[in-house]
Amino acid sequence: MIMFGRFNGIVFVLLLFFSSLLGSIFILFPFIPLAFLLPKTFRFLADRFVGYWTTFPASMISFMFGVKFRITGDLIERDKPALIIMNHRTRLDWLFFWNALYKMDPWLLVSEKISLKSDLKKIPGAGWAMGCNAYIFLNRNYEHDQNVIESLLKYYKDSGFNYQMLLFPEGTDRGERAARISDEFAAKHGLPKYNYVLHPRTTGFNYILNQMRKNDYIDAVYDVTVGYPDKIISSEVELLKTGCFPKFIHFDVKKYKIDEIVDYDKDNRSSDSGDFSNWLLDLWKEKEAKLARYYSKKVEDRVLEPSGNAYLWPVETIGIGYYLAFIFWILTSLMWIFFTFSIWWIKYYIIISCIFYIVSLKLKDGVEFILLDWFYKKQKSKNN
Repeated sequence: MIMFGRFNGIVFVLLLFFSSLLGSIFILFPFIPLAFLLPKTFRFLADRFVGYWTTFPASMISFMFGVKFRITGDLIERDKPALIIMNHRTRLDWLFFWNALYKMDPWLLVSEKISLKSDLKKIPGAGWAMGCNAYIFLNRNYEHDQNVIESLLKYYKDSGFNYQMLLFPEGTDRGERAARISDEFAAKHGLPKYNYVLHPRTTGFNYILNQMRKNDYIDAVYDVTVGYPDKIISSEVELLKTGCFPKFIHFDVKKYKIDEIVDYDKDNRSSDSGDFSNWLLDLWKEKEAKLARYYSKKVEDRVLEPSGNAYLWPVETIGIGYYLAFIFWILTSLMWIFFTFSIWWIKYYIIISCIFYIVSLKLKDGVEFILLDWFYKKQKSKNN
């Protein structure tokens, strides 16, 4: 295990930043012309490039911090479109979830898409790569977000690939301010006060689920509960300051077939007016109770109750995949840095690629929308 003491967090963040920056420039950008010429081929390759990069932070979490993961419940199926919902305890839940997906099935890192705050797409490197991977960025303006969600979900379906979209219905992590706002909302609407989750936002959840039904692009909803038995690191800033991660992280997954959520009329699959608010609210009420039982125990006794088929994945599953990803991204990043300083034209190539990503953000609100434009123009030309 590689250890840098209190500098673990700084090394981790720097490796994430430079590997994603260099990867978006030297791996993804050369294939951008393919997005215009053969958009489905680009989608196939970009999914795999970004999916393989996500194995890198997953490997560092294990190697540098020695974090162990306990995964229970149902298997998420990578060959069927689905919606994944999770409580949002910290700003790093999505990062830790990559380890859970890898443990269940490494190919889930290829098929997972994430709904994120729109500000994240502005991060050089990581934001560019997530745009190339067609993540859904939301800015909490419902009218604007509706168009983004509708466009990306339709693109997923029309691309011919099956994805599992990760959504945090609470909208934000359970920090002090968010918890206070959630408590005020509960008091105003006569709802119970929660100590471990936030009251979920049903409007966005309803819209996404209805859009997926409308596109006949959903097989199931997976409810994921995350628990931190020993230590909670709330944010990237705390990680940088302390250089610590939790020693253990628990994930439990419960699968709900779509007909368990709503009376799914096969003759009216285009319906987009279903109201699943009560289902979500009841689910979050159960999640609060489940986490209350979890945290009421001594640290060493805290385990989430397995759901569904009650699978229990081995805690120790560090295989060759982690080692290969760790070595690959370290060596290639060093190689690209060396080329940058030793080959004159590489500097101009880097400038051109950065200009492309920045202009895409300014003119089209992100590279993902350029990909959509090219995809549908190609589809239109084929039909004509």
